[in-house]
Amino acid sequence: MRNLRLFVFVLVSAALFILGGCKKEVVVKSQVHNVAINNCAAAPDPVYVHDGDQVDWQADDHDYTIRFKDPKEPTPNPFKVTHGGPHNPHPIHGYSGCDPLGKGEFYCKYSLTKDNDPSPCADPGIHITP
Repeated sequence: MRNLRLFVFVLVSAALFILGGCKKEVVVKSQVHNVAINNCAAAPDPVYVHDGDQVDWQADDHDYTIRFKDPKEPTPNPFKVTHGGPHNPHPIHGYSGCDPLGKGEFYCKYSLTKDNDPSPCADPGIHITP
């Protein structure tokens, strides 16, 4: 009887030891943020994102070109946003060409230009938070 209790104790202890070593992996999904462009203005402005999120610019009235200071960050650019066309979200990574705000936050300005119009629109931006 004593050996049976000792065997059960060792068996339960081993199971708890094995299960206690398992860790659940936390998977953080990136979010897609929609930015509507209409009449040479982006809304929301700025858009608040986390590094790794995606931004889907959608033009309502004309085709536009979006350009950041750095051609590689926070997303490869320049790129066109066509009105009525398919929308491809752009992943946001990196901070080159962005203004540091402290505490791991950055503000990334981009130029928004209506196609066939040389004058740029108001300068919207992306606010990246950790």
